[in-house]
Amino acid sequence: KPSLMAVSCALVLTNIFLSVHLVHLLASEVPGLTWRPWLTTNVLLHAVLALVIAAPHKWLHADARTSLLRAAWDSLIAPFAPVSFWHVIVADYATSLAKAFADVQLLFCEAHAIASLPEQPGAPYTRTTVLWEQMHPACVDSPFNPALLALPFWVRLCQCLHVYAHTKEQKNLWNALKYSTAFPLIYLGWHRRVYPSPFASRLFVLAAVLNSSYTFVWDVLMDWGMLRWDKERSCWSLTMREQTIISARKATYALLAAFNLSLRFLWAMAVFGAVPTRGHGMFFFEAMEIARRTVWAAFRIEWEYVAKVLPKASATYAAVDKDSIDGEDASLLPVHDVERALDRGPKGAATAGARALRPLGTDVDL
Repeated sequence: KPSLMAVSCALVLTNIFLSVHLVHLLASEVPGLTWRPWLTTNVLLHAVLALVIAAPHKWLHADARTSLLRAAWDSLIAPFAPVSFWHVIVADYATSLAKAFADVQLLFCEAHAIASLPEQPGAPYTRTTVLWEQMHPACVDSPFNPALLALPFWVRLCQCLHVYAHTKEQKNLWNALKYSTAFPLIYLGWHRRVYPSPFASRLFVLAAVLNSSYTFVWDVLMDWGMLRWDKERSCWSLTMREQTIISARKATYALLAAFNLSLRFLWAMAVFGAVPTRGHGMFFFEAMEIARRTVWAAFRIEWEYVAKVLPKASATYAAVDKDSIDGEDASLLPVHDVERALDRGPKGAATAGARALRPLGTDVDL
């Protein structure tokens, strides 16, 4: 099962992390070591994780890892590779890992700088944490750091343009524009850190508001299909869609949408340099981003199911008499009974699909 697969992978990766951390703790208690256990174990942890994920061994769900790696590679070469829903999910999750990519650059930059320091005979030993603080400004201000921050958004931008080139659907251009709003934010975050000024800070906040607002509106209208225009009332009237699977209570969707909005603003300010995020502060923001991305993925998959899977099921059984559903009135069948109706056979699916899918619009975008 996918849930058990995720749990087993999480346990393996957690054990690797704790084992490497244990090596660091034990080595730190040994006096006279000069191989810098803290820095060495950090580099070792990244190398081991990369080896476990990418190595061609058959344990740890080889098929799933291969699929993930293939999707990641296809995403990197998006203009020249196919773009499926799986590619989109992987690349969208990568945008939430943008800070992690930048931190990897920071780790190896500082590790290289510390390892390259000339040895001075007779000089006292300098703790790694002290050297880390000394090397940090040069590495974090390197152009490679914002470049890795921007990489996931560049990948999604290329995917949107690839889909537009094949479908000519204009919504993919608007989606590409959404991801392009991350580039001014990344540049201004880097610029205000290297060349601080009140004007640069104001531009940075403006870019953060633009990016977070655009992405939130796109989440609600396109990625989740949560709201739709009600043309019967007025051209500006929005109503929530009737088909829901995760929860029957619309208040749940509204609360989670508000949670998504607040976390988008906080994440933008934290990742791109406006909020102190060293140590436990960054851990808090990353944990909240994982929670926000999980909510986003659940609603995204729900909308994909409602907009694409259910219409196909309805069309398959459209020729069946809609009034014969084992004596039940089709108008009384709620959307949550669609799957149960499908299990009962063609007669149940016909009316369930017709009832649940009547208000649906066009396909969602990639």
